[in-house]
Amino acid sequence: MTQPLLVNIADWLPRSSANGPGHRMVIWVQGCPFRCVGCQNPDYLEFKLNQVVTVEQIWQKFQQLPDLAGISISGGEPFAQAVALADLARRVQSVGKTVLCWTGYQLERLQLNNIPGSQEFLNHIDLLIDGLFIQQQISNQPLRGSNNQTLHFLSGRIVEADVVNIPRQEWVLGSDTLTYTGFPVEYPQVDQGGVETR
Repeated sequence: MTQPLLVNIADWLPRSSANGPGHRMVIWVQGCPFRCVGCQNPDYLEFKLNQVVTVEQIWQKFQQLPDLAGISISGGEPFAQAVALADLARRVQSVGKTVLCWTGYQLERLQLNNIPGSQEFLNHIDLLIDGLFIQQQISNQPLRGSNNQTLHFLSGRIVEADVVNIPRQEWVLGSDTLTYTGFPVEYPQVDQGGVETR
């Protein structure tokens, strides 16, 4: 009997509008090999057991929300769990929904296929945002933390026009939780006289 594929999750949201086009389920995975200064999710960096669930369990939750446009996967580093996430992404696409994923790796590195499951995962991602977060290059561009990061429209099922009006930040109120999600915002600097500087 085949063992179920497991995903080590740091957190998740059943519905968000700040993590890609339309309303999307968001999964943040636990564990990242990178240590970007100013990381938005520092609690998700350590490779430790957090919420270990099966791909099937995530899939069942996703199917209970048929109005979702798709799923967005962040972290942590999703490609550290590429084998299991490839299976989840395949399922999501099989019902006509889209998959969006952030990674600290460059696309060219992932295409070398020397990370287990990376090519299969890439085959089922519609929009990949790649590149490390660089605090000195904070971006106000959609879905990017810093200006060095690149949007790769891999399938044509999500296009540039789809990501224009996505909110930069979002607060989601649950029955007993308040969750912040989104991206750092570059605010103009103001000197002592109240004059905006850049």
